[in-house]
Amino acid sequence: MTWKEKIQLKVLRQLDLSKEVADEELVEIIRSALEEDEGENYIPLSEKAGIGKELFNTFRKLDILQELLEEEDITEIMINGTNNIFVEKEGKLIQLEKRFLDKRRLEDIIQQMVAGANRMVNEASPIVDTRLEDGSRVNVVLSPVALEGPVVTIRKFPKEPMTMQELIRRRSLNSEIEQFLKQLVIAGYNIFVSGGTGSG
Repeated sequence: MTWKEKIQLKVLRQLDLSKEVADEELVEIIRSALEEDEGENYIPLSEKAGIGKELFNTFRKLDILQELLEEEDITEIMINGTNNIFVEKEGKLIQLEKRFLDKRRLEDIIQQMVAGANRMVNEASPIVDTRLEDGSRVNVVLSPVALEGPVVTIRKFPKEPMTMQELIRRRSLNSEIEQFLKQLVIAGYNIFVSGGTGSG
């Protein structure tokens, strides 16, 4: 068990789950747990603030997914079981060191996401497509279809639409292809885009 997981359990023990806990009360419990632990482990102030935010997201929002959803340059989040979390940044796939506490915690977050759109997913109906409040597309696959644990894919949409200049900057196409596509659009041609996830 990691140090952060120990703090998480300490906070969980202090929470009164029989009643609604206000955000301010939760922040205070987290602060207190971090200060208690400071006697055993020195934590720099900047790191303490980051851990405090992560713990708050764990109990109030979508756990480690929350900060990934808030990071604007991430376009896709892929979860394959509790330990394999990947993100797509600038067209590159990166595996993260972050992981969920356990399978039950990941399943709780999945239920939280699908319930927000009045959808349901379980072993009887193990595949669901839904959307988050910000419009991000979510696909969930549970057992018995997913053999290695829950699989979740979240496709985020950029706040600003993709422009030709941005595609050229990312080397997805060059200026010759840009001119060719413009001519096709002006001429009213149908354009079929195919490829891997995110090609469109």
